[in-house]
Amino acid sequence: MAPNPSGSLDGRSNDVVVESLTMKLSPGKLAEYRNLLTSQYRNHRDMTKRYKVTVPFRKDRPVTPEQLKQLVLSSGRIQLLLDEHTSNDKSKRAALIKTIGNLLDEIGLAENLPIVRSLGTMLNAIFDRIYTGVYVNEVKLEQLRARYGRQTVLYLPSHRSYGDFILMSYVLFCYNIAIPGIAAGMDFYSMAGMGSALRNTGAFYMRRTYGNDRQYWYIFREYIRQLVVAYDRGIEFFVEGTRSRSNKALSPKIGLLSMALEPLFMGEVPDLLVVPVSVSYDRPVEEQLFVYELLGVPKPKETTRGLLKALSILRENYGSIYLEFGDPISAKDYFGEGLNRTRHTVAPTFAQTLAREEREAIQNLANDVVHLQQKRMVLTAFHLIAVYYNYRKYHGHTVTLDELVKGVARLGRMFEDLGAVTEVEGCTDVEKLCLDALDVHRNVLQLTADRVLVIARSYHDFSRVDKRKLKGYNLSDGVMKLAVPIFSLQLYCNPCLHWLAVPAMVLLAARTLTSATGAVLRRELMREVQELRNLYGLEFVLYARRETVEFEATLQHLHRQGLLQFDPNGQETIYFTPQTELGNVYLSTLGPFLCTYLQSMDVLVEQFRDKAKFTEKEYLAAVQQQVELRLLQRERNVHPYCLSLDSISLALHSLVSLGALRKTKRNNVYCYDLGTDGMIESIHERLKHYCALLPFKYLTFQDAVTGCKL
Repeated sequence: MAPNPSGSLDGRSNDVVVESLTMKLSPGKLAEYRNLLTSQYRNHRDMTKRYKVTVPFRKDRPVTPEQLKQLVLSSGRIQLLLDEHTSNDKSKRAALIKTIGNLLDEIGLAENLPIVRSLGTMLNAIFDRIYTGVYVNEVKLEQLRARYGRQTVLYLPSHRSYGDFILMSYVLFCYNIAIPGIAAGMDFYSMAGMGSALRNTGAFYMRRTYGNDRQYWYIFREYIRQLVVAYDRGIEFFVEGTRSRSNKALSPKIGLLSMALEPLFMGEVPDLLVVPVSVSYDRPVEEQLFVYELLGVPKPKETTRGLLKALSILRENYGSIYLEFGDPISAKDYFGEGLNRTRHTVAPTFAQTLAREEREAIQNLANDVVHLQQKRMVLTAFHLIAVYYNYRKYHGHTVTLDELVKGVARLGRMFEDLGAVTEVEGCTDVEKLCLDALDVHRNVLQLTADRVLVIARSYHDFSRVDKRKLKGYNLSDGVMKLAVPIFSLQLYCNPCLHWLAVPAMVLLAARTLTSATGAVLRRELMREVQELRNLYGLEFVLYARRETVEFEATLQHLHRQGLLQFDPNGQETIYFTPQTELGNVYLSTLGPFLCTYLQSMDVLVEQFRDKAKFTEKEYLAAVQQQVELRLLQRERNVHPYCLSLDSISLALHSLVSLGALRKTKRNNVYCYDLGTDGMIESIHERLKHYCALLPFKYLTFQDAVTGCKL
């Protein structure tokens, strides 16, 4: 999990930083969003309009993309590289300069307004065809615009779709804001025609791994430095590193963020403006692809032909997109006045690297950015429908339209109390909201003639899947047909877990500890919740430095919901209300993850306890194989989502972070083995106990998949 230093760089306690990012965050409001697809925004979307661009950090002498490359080539870092590798040999130096130039051509962004206009025109047509709304929080965008002009801007969007950075560029162009330099992967670079087009709209390309290629690392690092120091349009990249296939947040990676912040720590720039950006999709275009990937089917290689074919057949309604530029963070203020730049004055900045405590501080910033992204995600009506339907199915109940409308309205009030922004906010006709959402997602849930909600019939052909490339076990077609619709449903529950995971953990811990009187001691409750947070920290992207703030906020929320009472004679004793419908709604969101980790533990204890070493691929296949067997045998505490390679893998890495598993590298392959201190067995027993406390009927999910015969 993320590093947890004892304090910030300037000696402030972590609670102060956490509190400032939690309590002073301006409230989000659905009413602040405006739909770009309406007629009143026709001029915004006009790609032939006069482009009076706002530049985030205008320079006296703006640099062109080609000048940016020259700045890299003439920098002290690259000159040092040339001196080290060529000495005084002019021919070697010329050859290396040519190599560096070629790499800069591979990496470097370009600016071409006619191409931007052409792609924008294409996007207008696509958006009109498949979306009912592209909503932008205009209030936040104008507040951000007012902050421009004093420092370089880092845009850090959430990453749930390939379309994220294209959407960002589209929105910025619509509002006459300069498109930043955008970090893109080499999979786009290799797409014929499209790679060049994206480069001309601001994309610069990076290899996912550098290996031991010190030369490439030097060049790319210097390119990022020049983007920060010399470029006036800002930089955009995904702090999560890759798309989330599960629709949950991913633990942030700090490689690019560290490179971008290095000039601040080295004293080359006075400040940087960090802007968390939240992009919420009603229905991601890659929905089906994500489900297959979670089950182990490798994603197809990105090609221009494949993209054009996909665009040509897109005719379905994908609902709405919501985009918000969050409250900007001054990096200088975040790290504090104690930001020690003097330590880097003893040598040229290009010859130095960041200190350990600086990297830890950057990790904390990355963690907080992901947290703020989640805080601003808009929960659509279907997210709430999925949570409510799941809850009812856990108890073996059907869901009528009337019950659904009441349930969604109640969930809307619950999420509002938590601070979430939902489509239910201000809605006067929840039934119409639900019907519209079900129309968009009729591939997942449908209403029968009797107005009862059921899993939609679907057809999936797995005959073309190359079994040799599967990342896990070769699952049978019957189990795949069972799992796919349940995975599709779970994808829409997952965004809600940012808000529901910790309250669910508190309620689960309370069930573990509650006495006959319903009383629980606060310190014991917090200790039990900490153990759950440690186990599921990677799964739900939880940070140790936030645990006290989130624990106290959760208790207050549950108190307002009538699920607990505080002892009037003191806060140490808490009285929890016996099992209630609302309490089980929270707990139902944890169900699939408790089951998945239990199944993973079963495999580790039963199959790998006596094995000296095993690889992650062996482990993934073994867990999927066991889950398939138990689904076929209709055993308890097994849910189709237990087949998710994402969660199975996170369970493994969580155990490594806890010290229950050892991870070593052998012949360039990571291997694992079980510790001998009994920690695995202890966690295994706890998970068994947790699962026994939840009165859920997991088998009803199998019965709910219409037409599935195992």
